[in-house]
Amino acid sequence: MSIITAIKSNYGKYLARGAGAAALYFIVRDAHNYGKIRSDIEVQSKNAKAAQYFLENTMSIDRPSRTVADIQNGIYKLELDDRFRGFVNSIIGYFKGIGTMLVHDVVPLGLGLTALFAKSRKLTKGSGIALGIYGIYTLFKDGFGIGKPNHLTNSSGQDVSL
Repeated sequence: MSIITAIKSNYGKYLARGAGAAALYFIVRDAHNYGKIRSDIEVQSKNAKAAQYFLENTMSIDRPSRTVADIQNGIYKLELDDRFRGFVNSIIGYFKGIGTMLVHDVVPLGLGLTALFAKSRKLTKGSGIALGIYGIYTLFKDGFGIGKPNHLTNSSGQDVSL
């Protein structure tokens, strides 16, 4: 049996596996990109909260002491220059972003994994077909905007766009 004959007799299986691989690629790409965005958000928000906390600490002291004020100012400057917190928060934010996107895309993720790794031909083909239907649904809903609410109209139905 040649390779061409094997492909001709199993083209549905190979198309489904290709669709599964493509779906996994797009899901992982989106998850990675959102992980980077969420990483930046996490670093900025945590650094801002820490800076606010230590700034507020330097603005008041319990007793009039120049030494305590110098210690507070020194700690505040150290906190502003702290890179370790940003590193840790970037990792946390990255994995939060990946997790969020994987949960958001759980249906195509499951269909893609099934189409790619299922042992049964029927299950592989069925997952590939379901993945194709999901892709067409997403194209019309998110791509063309069919079925999405129009956020540019107010509650009375009047168009408020420019």
